[in-house]
Amino acid sequence: FSSGKFLRKNAARSPVKDSKNNDYYIVNGISVAQGPNYALAKRLQHWRAVVARHNGKGCIVSSNIAPSTSTVSVIQNKTFAWAYEGMPYFEPYEIFAPETSNAVMSAILLYDINDPTSKGNPKNELNNPNELFKYGGFHGGLWRCAYTVDSIGEASVLIYFGRLAMPYLGIAAALGAAVVAKLTGYV
Repeated sequence: FSSGKFLRKNAARSPVKDSKNNDYYIVNGISVAQGPNYALAKRLQHWRAVVARHNGKGCIVSSNIAPSTSTVSVIQNKTFAWAYEGMPYFEPYEIFAPETSNAVMSAILLYDINDPTSKGNPKNELNNPNELFKYGGFHGGLWRCAYTVDSIGEASVLIYFGRLAMPYLGIAAALGAAVVAKLTGYV
């Protein structure tokens, strides 16, 4: 029906194995609707953190995954605002208030900078450079959601508008039942 666009499985592939036989699961957390510049900017941030931390000789870094957050810049786009209202129906996905995201991400930043056991500290070994993002990920359910974020947007909008329409559908059903009862002589 949707040619595979809607409700695509997240982490559908088998895990990728490295040379030490460690498993790595790949999750698609990119939303095409945010545009290529946003995706590139995020990848550049991650790449820069990996380079800065490189081989235990680098500096302490903090580059963590933040959850979907209902910031003004995001919800000014009505389509995103509508989708954000329906996304929590795709458990465990959750949209956070800016204050919550700011508080948690600040705490993770302070941990990364001050705790010597943090994975942001180059003295702590990682099996793969991308594990840097695994340990401080406050993903809001994105990594555990059954579907990719890019494939639940339209369904989320429909859920949101369906929820808004529910009271009106109930009233219409009651009026329809009253009309049928009147026409059939029950009233």
